[in-house]
Parts: sequence; C-alpha cells; structure tokens
Amino acid sequence: MRKPKNRTPIQLPPEQPDCCFDCPLCGLIPKNQPDRPKGSKETHVCLATWEALTGRGIKVRASERDSHHPLRRPCDNKWEAWMKLPERCFLLQDIVYLHYRIPFENGLQFKIKFHK
Repeated sequence: MRKPKNRTPIQLPPEQPDCCFDCPLCGLIPKNQPDRPKGSKETHVCLATWEALTGRGIKVRASERDSHHPLRRPCDNKWEAWMKLPERCFLLQDIVYLHYRIPFENGLQFKIKFHK
C-alpha cells in the first residue's frame, strides 16, 4: 500500500487486542499538553476515537473480565467496521503519529543507565 500524503498507515491486528496497551492505536498524552487538566490520571489516548484513557485502565485485559464487570473500551462498537478497511489499515495524520504514538513506543524501550 502506498503511503497517502500526510498520513501514516497503521496495520490493525485481525482481532481486537485483549487490552488497549497492546493496540497500535494507543498513544501517550504529552505532560505539557495545554488542555490536559493538572493532576489528571488520564495519561493515554485512543488515537482512533480520541478518548482519554488512564495508564492503569489501558492494561486491563478483557479476557479477565466477566459479565458483571465488563470491560468497556472506546473502540468496542467500532472495531468490526475497522476490520473492513482496505488491508485493515487505519490512517493517522502524521502529526498525530509523531506527537502521541511515537512517545508511547519510545516509552516501551529499555532505559539506559548512566553512572556519574
């Protein structure tokens, strides 16, 4: 697939991930985001629905929930439609990818310890 202008294609998995942390559409909200309320626990964002998520909430697994305590994710009622996208590619604006997704991916890297 050719990359559309100003868009980054994100390949979606064939099945909805068990938790938001494993989803390629999960992003990190920068600490200096102007509209982020001070002291907010919502530190992540679903880049497809633009709903803020808590750092703890993105790690909750749907497989560990039951009918009395279901997991309600912002994408639950949209995932099936996204599976019908050509090649299951969700297009994100480049600027969104750079500001939200790249910092999330960088946070997954091993930290180098420097000795003084």
